[in-house]
Amino acid sequence: MSENVYTQEAVANRFRDFLAANGLRQTKERFAILRAAYDIEGTFTIEDLQQILLLQRFHVSTSTLYNTTLLLVQANLLIRHPFSSSTTHFERITDNKPKSYQICNICHRITHIKSKDLAAAVDSYHPRRFGVSHRILYVYGTCPKCESAMRKKLKQIKNSKHQ
Repeated sequence: MSENVYTQEAVANRFRDFLAANGLRQTKERFAILRAAYDIEGTFTIEDLQQILLLQRFHVSTSTLYNTTLLLVQANLLIRHPFSSSTTHFERITDNKPKSYQICNICHRITHIKSKDLAAAVDSYHPRRFGVSHRILYVYGTCPKCESAMRKKLKQIKNSKHQ
């Protein structure tokens, strides 16, 4: 796990507390999924998580993966991103720093935006009577690759009409 605010032990303790508070069992599968999720940098899918667990020779069912990731979201240890692609993406919560993403509406490519000014703007928002757990900004649009492909396609259509 990389250097971050939440140590592996602290994260495991938070998950233990969450499970105990909700009367849920503390299984080795749940903690293996937690460790694997916290070993991934950036966003990931259930399939990515399953691959990592298989590489570690730890087999869990797909339903266990889905159920446990939802528990980790409820425990405020994972973020479930509402990206517009058909696949659900998750990300570990490692600190309280704001995160920003740009998502292409066409190819659904997700890019992390690294801007101190944008992070400062998102971080400066302090709502009244609302406890903020994390801050995320999503910017949707068209990436340069898809924009170029659309221009080429339009050019081809215009050329075929004039012939």
